Amino acid sequence: MLSSISLSNESVNLLQLRGLSDEQVSDFSALLDKANSQLENDKSAKQVLSDMSQKEMKLLQKSTGLVDPISVSSLSREGAHNLLAQPDKTGMVDLNNDGIVEIGAGKMVTFPPVNAPASVHKSWEAATEGMSEGDKMIMQLHMHHAVYGFQIEGIESKEALAPEDQWSTNGWQQLLKELRSALEFAVALDGWDRTNLVRQDFYDKFEAELQQLS
Repeated sequence: MLSSISLSNESVNLLQLRGLSDEQVSDFSALLDKANSQLENDKSAKQVLSDMSQKEMKLLQKSTGLVDPISVSSLSREGAHNLLAQPDKTGMVDLNNDGIVEIGAGKMVTFPPVNAPASVHKSWEAATEGMSEGDKMIMQLHMHHAVYGFQIEGIESKEALAPEDQWSTNGWQQLLKELRSALEFAVALDGWDRTNLVRQDFYDKFEAELQQLS
């Protein structure tokens, strides 16, 4: 269940980038508080959404950056739940553990995954500090592929470990071992080009942070 909502600075910044006024940001915060209260009274996310007024649904659509109006009946449990989470991903879930977060009808690849422990998120932030946004996005896709594979029609995707196994000490150590093995192969083909240097630097920093926080 979601805890009492207090919008983070990141969430407020994202809402402002989506064109919300200060009044609308305040209204959205109040809407999440109301939804949270209903969820704590054992209502499902889809029930909470169904009870919203047209004005509230329009505010929710704008706040979550969705292009089309929200059709509650067509939403998955995950998609419905994540509409009631903060824009900074606080409170979001990945119920089928595929590394793709459904927000309403939309889908978003995210790394670290929302179901990873706080230590992984902290390690990621520390390891990517100072990295350009372009390099950071490329590394997110690279790490997502390493953990989950890519979902391509007609091709069976990689079955990810349960979060408690993937992010155990043995789990992340095995992941980094596989990543370094792939890097060694890439270097044998291409040498130490910029991409390979960025990956090596990230692996070293990520590992050091994970060791420190484990």
